[in-house]
Amino acid sequence: MITNIEAVKLQFNNPFAPKTGLEKLAERLGNARLHYSTEGRGGTIFFQSDETKFDMWWEFGGGDALAIIDIPSEQHWVARTKLPLEKRAAILDFIGQQVIQDQASGRGTYAISENYLTIYQS
Repeated sequence: MITNIEAVKLQFNNPFAPKTGLEKLAERLGNARLHYSTEGRGGTIFFQSDETKFDMWWEFGGGDALAIIDIPSEQHWVARTKLPLEKRAAILDFIGQQVIQDQASGRGTYAISENYLTIYQS
């Protein structure tokens, strides 16, 4: 029985397994990762990388929208994130994909507007 558990453990923690596209994106963005805090019908998403950290509030959506995340607009991007504007699209892409992976079992889509990233069920 213990041998079987070890075999499964090795399968999931294999450092030689090919990385997913999301894992590669996270690495390119300086080991990007998200942490979540929930308070009632909303909460905070914390973005952290080797370069910076910042937070965004979120709340549950309605209809097909599962969640709405407040993102820094282009005008406020550098001040809120301490990152160049050129990284905004890649960071928001990572956030959208990672939230779907973590909070929607990998099923969903997202849309980015000036101030919001909306997660939709698929």
